[in-house]
Amino acid sequence: MEEDQALIPGLPDDIALDCIARVPQRFLPGLRPICRRWRDLVTASSFRRHRERIGSAEDLIFIVQALGGTAASIAGDAKDTGKPDSAADLHPPVYALSVYIATDGSWHRLASPDPIPMFAQCVTVEGKLILVGGWDPVTLDPVPDVRIVDLVTGEWRKGRPMSAARSFFACAAVGGRIYVAGGHDEMKNALRTAEIYDVEADEWAAMPAMAEERDESQGVAIGGRFWAISGYGTETQGRFTDSAEWYDPEKGVWRSEEGVCSEESDSAACFAGGDGLWCVGRRGAREYRGESGWKEAAQAAEGMKGTSCMATMGGGKVFVMGAARDGEAAAGGSGGYGSWILDIVAGKWIRVETPAKFSGFAYSAAAVRM
Repeated sequence: MEEDQALIPGLPDDIALDCIARVPQRFLPGLRPICRRWRDLVTASSFRRHRERIGSAEDLIFIVQALGGTAASIAGDAKDTGKPDSAADLHPPVYALSVYIATDGSWHRLASPDPIPMFAQCVTVEGKLILVGGWDPVTLDPVPDVRIVDLVTGEWRKGRPMSAARSFFACAAVGGRIYVAGGHDEMKNALRTAEIYDVEADEWAAMPAMAEERDESQGVAIGGRFWAISGYGTETQGRFTDSAEWYDPEKGVWRSEEGVCSEESDSAACFAGGDGLWCVGRRGAREYRGESGWKEAAQAAEGMKGTSCMATMGGGKVFVMGAARDGEAAAGGSGGYGSWILDIVAGKWIRVETPAKFSGFAYSAAAVRM
């Protein structure tokens, strides 16, 4: 019987397990069809724990990113063919999912069955990558779509869409569920509405509306709470507020806090550092200390002139993509967007080598360790 066969003929199963567990994460979905034992092995949660124990778990950063080139060249990139991007200037730009593997410093494209919406939010929940909303790449209309890729099996599926299309909204995962709030609708009206998505049940539930309209707000999970930070209203377009709101799940209400945001709310990326709020931007990394305001934690990263997105990696490290000073973004000096990793504990930056074809505008990012 297949169950009685060795994982790898000629090797004890414990040694075979260690060998399979050292296969890079991006190749693991391809091992499932080999046999039933391999399928059951690589999809088991115990397998992921074993990878962690033996030191083969990888830190993966997924990035919703604009690309140059033709649709054909983008598809080639997604298959890791190594073909260069075309120099054609597309309008609107093509978006795709880039993957930075912090463990070995490599960059890849994640193939998708459908085009990636422009400005989609991405989050990770329990081994799944979820894309929420964004713009239709042809009509440029906001979409309510939800797309889910199982990072264990490599399979894509469509989730239940949001109750309404929205763009540039706050989004974060808290307790295995995804919160969205604010943004704007098809008519560019800023929104107060919010909803929550249960990934396992594939269901959306309405939440109470926020006190303020918050277009282009940032979503952050802090201490088990969802925060919608800054943003602006329909009548104050582009003038970011210094306030924030967080959702109290026990009371079912939003709580407002004034004076939270810094003067660079429109160009800084917010994230949770431990149980506190942090931001990183052209002035460096800073920690919010409540009534005491912001405290500088690290100077600005060399070569960075603005941030576009970030992802908390765990272990006190944060991956950041942002606009680089002319000629300093990609390897080979192509300009555009570059990447850095902030070590919060040491207060130091690590420059990430960013190949030219991965130096396009990055809208959102999410990290997972697998």
